[in-house]
Amino acid sequence: MSNNSTTTGNPEIVDSARRSSLLQELTALTGTPGGFRLVGHGERDNELVVALEIDTPSFTAVPGGFPMNPVERILVTIPSSFPWTSPRASIDHDRWLGQPHVLEGHRLCVYLDVGAEWHPEGGLTGFLDRLWQFLDDGFANRYDAATALYHPVGGVFHRTPGTPILVVAEPLPATDRFTITEATLRTRNDHRVDIASWTRKATNDIDRSTTPALLVQMEQSLPMGVGSYLSDLAIAVRSQCSRKQRKQLLDAIDRGARRLHTDQYFHVVVAVPNPALTGDSRWHVTAWRLTRADTLLAVGFAGRRLNKSDPAGDEPKLQWLRIDDTRSAVTTRRDNRRPVAWFRGKHVELWGCGALGSCVAEVLVRAGVQRVTLRDPGFVTSGLLVRQNFVADDVGDLKVNALARRLRSICDDITIDTSDGIVQLAVSETCDVILDCTANYAVASYLEILQQSQPGVRVVQLATDEATATLGVLTITSGRTVTTRHLDDAGRQLVRRRPDLSAFAVFWDASGLDSLVPTLGCSVPTFHGSYADSVALAATAMSLAGTALQRNIDAGYLFATGHTMLDVPRLTPFGVDMTQAQQLDIPTTVVGQEPPSCPPKWT
Repeated sequence: MSNNSTTTGNPEIVDSARRSSLLQELTALTGTPGGFRLVGHGERDNELVVALEIDTPSFTAVPGGFPMNPVERILVTIPSSFPWTSPRASIDHDRWLGQPHVLEGHRLCVYLDVGAEWHPEGGLTGFLDRLWQFLDDGFANRYDAATALYHPVGGVFHRTPGTPILVVAEPLPATDRFTITEATLRTRNDHRVDIASWTRKATNDIDRSTTPALLVQMEQSLPMGVGSYLSDLAIAVRSQCSRKQRKQLLDAIDRGARRLHTDQYFHVVVAVPNPALTGDSRWHVTAWRLTRADTLLAVGFAGRRLNKSDPAGDEPKLQWLRIDDTRSAVTTRRDNRRPVAWFRGKHVELWGCGALGSCVAEVLVRAGVQRVTLRDPGFVTSGLLVRQNFVADDVGDLKVNALARRLRSICDDITIDTSDGIVQLAVSETCDVILDCTANYAVASYLEILQQSQPGVRVVQLATDEATATLGVLTITSGRTVTTRHLDDAGRQLVRRRPDLSAFAVFWDASGLDSLVPTLGCSVPTFHGSYADSVALAATAMSLAGTALQRNIDAGYLFATGHTMLDVPRLTPFGVDMTQAQQLDIPTTVVGQEPPSCPPKWT
């Protein structure tokens, strides 16, 4: 107990004992033929720094890979928080400058994603194994500069805490030379700035959200990074191009800053080419800002500082912005391989904006629909907030208006049309699919007429059960000869034949339903369900619908959410073609006949 107490109360003894233990472990792990050798150690900022050497004949050298010497020396820094924090590796030469995953020419990116790849229980053994593999891949030229993080700027993430994010959506001007052009920014809020245009737009005192900026496109990559000061950028321009272009850069920044108000920031976007890529994808975008006064001050310093070896002195440090680069040339959507990708760029008519429809709408907008037509006559009330996709400030407004605001807050370049009516016997020629979430028998009848009178219209219809909101029935038509009614009747026949699907009979037998009356005397019966139920149903339905639409098939699905307490299969597909429809004695519906069979649905 006394020894433990003494050790706990004296951090130096703890550090000394810990360093001794780490060195003993490294000594035991190194020194084997063909492996690492421990050749020295020291301390820096309460961290242990060890020097390792490794003979390289056991590695395969491939042209384009890390230049190889017979013996390579690696410096490993073991932080005081080890093993919860991984060691770091670096080199003391510049022979690997410009290689993928070699940061600013000397730091080795041994782990691409430390949080996912570093395992504390692996300790030093795990790190040395990973370091050896890193070197083996580097010498063998297995790294791809086209996918290496921030490769054109030395693998460095340029960001100053407290600065906003810059959203870049449009392709950059095409050039293969050092180029300076004027651009226009739009300030969305305190934490977001957008590129409004890669050209200068007229601004005035009324619209203070739009400000001028500069776009600087470098001729070559910057393997040592962009730097911390304007003078660093000016020095890089001079080394790549000429003194004339260095002066051109500083003059352009000076002129641009002088056009601003005292309290405005001047922004400079620096685009650096990746030699491993072509076209718009080759541009790696960074951006910095300074106040008008600091920008003018930095121009003066940069005009005097000609070499990086010269001290920066009191020159203002650049404030680097985080970049949100959404250009199609460099960004792959996270959902590009998922079923809902079918909806991207489509025009969708959504009939019904209640518990299911309002959640479906958000799924569609996040999936990338280009245009949404919302149809619903209802108003938002406080009770609906339990499970519909609205907020307290929406109470009293039409659902379509409130939902449109919600959707525009997710994607501001989407086109949204609204109507406080439901039925539409002739849809727009640009409409790709109708989604019916109305819970309305009349709407189902109109849909049948519409599908017969306007061939080619795709229809998706979704409903849930009244007692639990954990069961769903979904039908998808491809716009050919099969209608929603055909699929609906096929599903009813299937449920009648299979006892294991008996719980789904509630979609066709409305007797004895367990209805909920939310407010006595002033609300219609509805289903028992939560927002979690609505979201689960909407998400499952849209993924299933996307699958069927991608395959261009007519399909129906009986499905249950994962948390249902009902003893039913989780997913049962069904379908019908016209031959099957005739065998099932499904008549063709025309105006004047009895309304088609339709699942009972609720708002």
